[in-house]
Amino acid sequence: MSSTLNVFRYGALVAGVFYGFSHDLSLKSEAAKKKEEAEYQKKLNLIAQAKAEYKKLNPPKVESSTTFDLENPDLDFAKAIESAIAGLEN
Repeated sequence: MSSTLNVFRYGALVAGVFYGFSHDLSLKSEAAKKKEEAEYQKKLNLIAQAKAEYKKLNPPKVESSTTFDLENPDLDFAKAIESAIAGLEN
């Protein structure tokens, strides 16, 4: 009876050590994934900040032609109307 009890004890000990080792590995891999995700989000935030700063420093150029000749056969009416509307918005 004593030897059977020792087998169960050592079996439980081995199972506990194995479970602890595997649980530790899973926790470490989860922490590594979280760290990697945090670094990725930090890089995305830096890229977004750089894009915003670039837009602030280099605004897009708006072509505005305030004068246009209706007699000109090459006149693009769509661009003329869009530029007039853009001039009103500014």
